[in-house]
Amino acid sequence: MGLVYIAFSICALALTRQFPFTFISGAITISLFIFFLFVSPWIFRKYFRSRKIIRYLYLINIITLVVLFCYSVFVEQNSFNLAVRFLIILILLLTAFFIPKKKAFVHIFILLGLTHSILLILFEGYIVFFSDPTFPSYIRGRVLELGVGDIYSYNGYFYRIQIKGNAILPIAFLISLYAINTKWLKYTISITLFIGTLIAGNFAFLIALAAFFLYHLFIFMWEKYKSNQFRIKKFLFKNTTRKLITTILTLLLLLVTVIPVFLYSSEVIKRKLEYSIPTRFDQVFVLLDDMSENPLTIALGKGLGNTVSVETEYRNYTGDIYFELQSIYILNQVGVIYMILFVLTNLVFAIYFWSNRKVYLIYLSYLVYALTNPYIFDSMNILVIVVLGSLVKILEEEGINNV
Repeated sequence: MGLVYIAFSICALALTRQFPFTFISGAITISLFIFFLFVSPWIFRKYFRSRKIIRYLYLINIITLVVLFCYSVFVEQNSFNLAVRFLIILILLLTAFFIPKKKAFVHIFILLGLTHSILLILFEGYIVFFSDPTFPSYIRGRVLELGVGDIYSYNGYFYRIQIKGNAILPIAFLISLYAINTKWLKYTISITLFIGTLIAGNFAFLIALAAFFLYHLFIFMWEKYKSNQFRIKKFLFKNTTRKLITTILTLLLLLVTVIPVFLYSSEVIKRKLEYSIPTRFDQVFVLLDDMSENPLTIALGKGLGNTVSVETEYRNYTGDIYFELQSIYILNQVGVIYMILFVLTNLVFAIYFWSNRKVYLIYLSYLVYALTNPYIFDSMNILVIVVLGSLVKILEEEGINNV
């Protein structure tokens, strides 16, 4: 398994180190191919040991994708290379569920996420405290020139370092909450990953984390309610003074927390309404309009690897294969019929292979920010599935089963 771990590490490392080493991006595809090649014996073994419904669903998907590939190349006459690229991605996203569960995958993922977070923190500190006044504009221009993200500030005191590789931060943070047993180590790593997530400056990251913690708060309150610890009568007539003080302090804490969050969210949404949100709507219109050519293209899409040749007031989409709403781009390629099949297959696979609510919740949190950014239907999505499958093993050993 040593070579498997090396291939996995190289792939994750290449995903997070494209800035400043842009040349390393080529290692992503190669290392991912080697990784799946090395684990193929375990994949076949797990496949044949799975239930018939799982095997049949997988085969139906593979056959359908091959048909869609032929349709793309021979009917729609799309680029052969791009068609192969998206064919492989979709197949690997399903195959990733069959990867053997190894705790090392989780630990490697967290370690590389932690490394990325530390580098962001150090870079943020350098820009704010040690760089000369011309450095921020220089580094932003350099990052934009390399096409690996953006670095900017609205106030000169806090810089959003939005670079390739940031997608690992929120998911690594959530996984670290369950994958590490030693308390001081868990808190140290989790806090570092959380700070890195804040520096990444992606509002969708914060929404995903907020949804995750609000769910846990709801479950906590519901459990308290079911255990009769919050009876109204008991609250009103027993230890009234202490209850009143606790309630006032809780409300004050909520006000102190909620008001800054509300003000920050309002400001971010206001900025996004100027360009970011309209751009996403623009993408939806462009991609859906392109596939609505006739009933056949609605059903089967415009073919794997299809690109659009459209320029709007927001963007020139000619030849693009990355969109903030990458899921709509995949829908444009495969059509409504297979998109429904693919989503249902993923749902069935997740229920069958994971069987743990905490893992479901982490994956849903990942989807919250991935679906509105180009962090889905790619190598990162594949690694996330592999890591979450292995997280199930850790949770099972700790006795945290489906809770």
